[in-house]
Amino acid sequence: MIRNTLCSFLLVVWAAWPVLGQPRPDRESDPKSEADSQNHQQVLLTRRNNNGPYETAAFSFRHQTQELELHRNNVDVVFSGCGQLHINPHAGLRGRIADMGKTELDKITLADLKKVPGKAWRRFCLPPVNGHIYVHEGWYLNRRFTVAFKITIVTPEKLSMRWRFLSQQEDEHPEVPNGAAGTMGQCGGKHVPR
Repeated sequence: MIRNTLCSFLLVVWAAWPVLGQPRPDRESDPKSEADSQNHQQVLLTRRNNNGPYETAAFSFRHQTQELELHRNNVDVVFSGCGQLHINPHAGLRGRIADMGKTELDKITLADLKKVPGKAWRRFCLPPVNGHIYVHEGWYLNRRFTVAFKITIVTPEKLSMRWRFLSQQEDEHPEVPNGAAGTMGQCGGKHVPR
């Protein structure tokens, strides 16, 4: 009887571990801005510490997930070991990112992108700043997307953001399968945003 109970308990813990073992965001966000976030998605990235799988260090806006089985390393942002947020982490992905400063996530529109000076756009990485809004335009194969996200928490080990699409994903052939991508190498330390 005890053996069956113990086995049942271990089976439940084993099955729940992928959900329970995930890092939780801190509750340091502004309650007023959280009330306006019904259409936003929240994601928590943990700093990448090795050259292995991204695990929770990356996110795919295109697939709207951190789950490897779903995005197959076709990710759009990586919180790299250098402490910067990297974009374009795999071959074929082209995009750019810009810091819009402190504003409200709901106030950013596609028209605002035209006001961003050319030199403000980055093609590879930039340091995340708590409370700032970023816009990310990305292109991969036949898919184009534009997202805005707000950094709600940034520490040396984790980064939390709320995000939303600024435009619907444009996809000429939505059934084109994406093959698995490799992972980018680890940064050697602090470096200049580019």
